[in-house]
Amino acid sequence: MDEDIKKKYEEQTEDLYAALGKFAVEFEHICNYLRLIIMAILNNEGLRNEKVMQILLADLTADPLRAQVMSLVAETQGLSDAEIKNINNILNRVQNLTKTRNDVLHGTWYIGWAGVGDNEFTAAPGIKIKRNKKGTAPKTFEWKEKDFDELSVEAVELWSLLARLYGCISGNFKIENNFVVDANGKVGLPKKMYE
Repeated sequence: MDEDIKKKYEEQTEDLYAALGKFAVEFEHICNYLRLIIMAILNNEGLRNEKVMQILLADLTADPLRAQVMSLVAETQGLSDAEIKNINNILNRVQNLTKTRNDVLHGTWYIGWAGVGDNEFTAAPGIKIKRNKKGTAPKTFEWKEKDFDELSVEAVELWSLLARLYGCISGNFKIENNFVVDANGKVGLPKKMYE
């Protein structure tokens, strides 16, 4: 392989691996904050033993954690309709990103697989085998670094929202004062820290 092509190959494939790995790490912060929210609610409800809480939450993955948060928040927080809508918006986005995360982390990626004469290595082909009533239903992908980066941006935004929700629950702050909703109904953080 030509030295310039080899260098390009190494750089472009490393960029793809790094972008995929960054998303995996950022997504796990979502799971961490879901656990922390559950633990704050359990603590507020009288369970003080952190190790018992950890045992209860051990091995729960993203979607079961999300479902637990949804149920526990609804049961314990005495929320207004607007607050419920905002929390549901956040948790629905977590659910959607979880589905994508499952495709990404449980798919088979062919990063760096190239043919003779190839001189661009910026695309990561991938496949995830699924099944349906008719048999197999494979999902195929052709993602670039920017696609993984967009997932990381969404993951950071979501774990930031969950961190704020955790702060509200653990500190007994009004949820409605800690989030904003844009014209499209998307929940975000206020520009100012203390609004």
